[in-house]
Amino acid sequence: MTQLLQKYFPWNTLALLAALIISLVRYPQATPRISLLLPVLSLCMAGSFIVQKQWVRYKGGQVIGLRFTRNVLLDILGLLFTIAAASYVGSLAGTRLGTSYGMWAGLIAGIACAFLAASTVRKLLGSYAS
Repeated sequence: MTQLLQKYFPWNTLALLAALIISLVRYPQATPRISLLLPVLSLCMAGSFIVQKQWVRYKGGQVIGLRFTRNVLLDILGLLFTIAAASYVGSLAGTRLGTSYGMWAGLIAGIACAFLAASTVRKLLGSYAS
């Protein structure tokens, strides 16, 4: 079951993000519920995948208990740092362009800049981890 979720996790998140953007225009009353569901579901799934990845190494005898805990905490810290950087840069870009060129330009710029910031942070953290 978790292998199936892990395989299609990006598609689930993109579907919820598309539903959130569509609900802004079509069903504004459903937007708060969807906007709460999206980050909670995404964080829960990402946390469980981090633990699952480290658990396989722990059960295989590659790491001991203390190193397992350290690896999980460092992975979660890296995830939170990535989310923080993406949120900050995305909201900054979205606000700046949104006030100048309108809501949709701000939304698109915010999403694009958040994606670029998250990719950059993950690559930096990946190069330091190896």
